[in-house]
Amino acid sequence: MKMIRLFASFLGATVLATHGVAGTAVPPPVTPPAVNSAGSNDDTSLFVGLNWGIGSRATLEGIVGVVHSSVDRDGDVEGGRLSVHFDLLGREVAPNVRLTGILGDDDIAAEAGLGLGFDGTPFGILGGIGNYYNFGGTLGFDGTVGGYIGTHSYGEFDDKPDAPAPVLPPPT
Repeated sequence: MKMIRLFASFLGATVLATHGVAGTAVPPPVTPPAVNSAGSNDDTSLFVGLNWGIGSRATLEGIVGVVHSSVDRDGDVEGGRLSVHFDLLGREVAPNVRLTGILGDDDIAAEAGLGLGFDGTPFGILGGIGNYYNFGGTLGFDGTVGGYIGTHSYGEFDDKPDAPAPVLPPPT
């Protein structure tokens, strides 16, 4: 009998407690604004360009590619670039694919990576990339040496990210 009274008391208290808060509005949870965890501004863009090759790869190259960059609050840039280069003057320079990493400042960044000619010749790349321009050199694994200077349609690396928006108080 004691158990039945205890159960009835518990059940009665539960019903009265839920009835007492029925219809009370619960405020929505406060969530902070969405911000990149690294505090950076990411961008991926297609680009086209022209390079004037010097040395063993001396020709005018047409370029089509994609570049990814991440600019932090201090203006430091990191990212990468994948591009395909074509001989526009018919000098029998094999088209090639280049994959490079980018590291530096939002005005100019160093670029280093590897390339592979469609004729199967691999080469290393070391250069710089800036706002609408690039320059550098290539060193073939077969001992060939070349350089390039050029322009491209990829403009400025994205500006530094804006400061996060202030947290608004919850509605009343």
